[in-house]
Amino acid sequence: MRKIVIPPALYALVVYTFIILGTIMSLKYIPLLSAPVFFSIIIAYLFNPIADYFEKITKFSRGLISGILILTLVFIFVFLIINLFPYLVDQVQNAAQKLPEIVKKFSKNIKWFGEYLTKHFSDYIGDFDIMGNISEWINNSLSGLSKFLLTAFSSLYGVLLTLTYLVLIPLFSFYFIKDQKKIEKTFFELIPHKYRWRTRRKIIRIDRILSSFIRGQAIVILILSVLYSIGLTLIGLPFSILIGVFAGLGDIIPYFGTVVGFTISMIIGFVHFNSIKELLLIALVFIIVKGSENWFFYPRIVGRKVGLHFVWVLVSIIVFGQFFGFWGLLFAIPSSAVFKVFINDLIYYYKGSEFYNK
Repeated sequence: MRKIVIPPALYALVVYTFIILGTIMSLKYIPLLSAPVFFSIIIAYLFNPIADYFEKITKFSRGLISGILILTLVFIFVFLIINLFPYLVDQVQNAAQKLPEIVKKFSKNIKWFGEYLTKHFSDYIGDFDIMGNISEWINNSLSGLSKFLLTAFSSLYGVLLTLTYLVLIPLFSFYFIKDQKKIEKTFFELIPHKYRWRTRRKIIRIDRILSSFIRGQAIVILILSVLYSIGLTLIGLPFSILIGVFAGLGDIIPYFGTVVGFTISMIIGFVHFNSIKELLLIALVFIIVKGSENWFFYPRIVGRKVGLHFVWVLVSIIVFGQFFGFWGLLFAIPSSAVFKVFINDLIYYYKGSEFYNK
């Protein structure tokens, strides 16, 4: 009987799949333990190059450099909390209090548009109340958002969870940066000798993709948050900074922040402004900022090393989001980029096989 040979690329793909599934399941079901570790690894991944640089040009130990780096990050975070967080909290509380009024005005202002459609296009839409259904959906969504904002800072569990993260994340990050070389050495020593070189080469390829995505995406998100906030503030939109920061941070999940931020901005603008001019300016801000990201910032900062086609991105978001929710959406793009590496290896192995070349 002929022995069936399982290609190494398939082994690698299966192992990687289990790693991704295990990570997402841990974050989804035991976040108190796994989330600080996950975010600490991200921070270490972002700032390891800085630690490496200072280790080369100074005589300081890796531990001292790591400690100074983490203390600097904590100081910056505390500074932002003291100076920016109260303003954001104030905007959140104002938004929570005013959302019911915004919903009421929005429903009133949009009613005439629904009546106009029903009157002039009844042959096409019949008795179906399009604007009524849209208004009801928006009312329910904004009412739920209002309740969330009102309780976001009053939950004892949420406060304790935040405090736990504030303690554990800097602590874990320090050790991940300090012991980077030891962790890598321990990892590679566990790999059988005959697979070690191949695994190292694969990890270098994956690291090139992930470093382009994670470090670049962090910079792009910061730029988007600033640009959205400035643009909406210049127009005079209420809660502009809150919306701008959310729209920027929300683009961790591709297009999510932009779509939600634009929708909320248009609803608030529809209620707040008495002219179509400001609504067009809101749309223009989102078009310019998102266009700048797609055509200028993303290619130059993140680069093209991720190399995912739009269809692949869309399918990844749908599949990961459907099965794993928020964490799946967060993992969709980087995970799919690495999946593509393993799938390409599998295709290469297949094309070199005896079966293919018969």
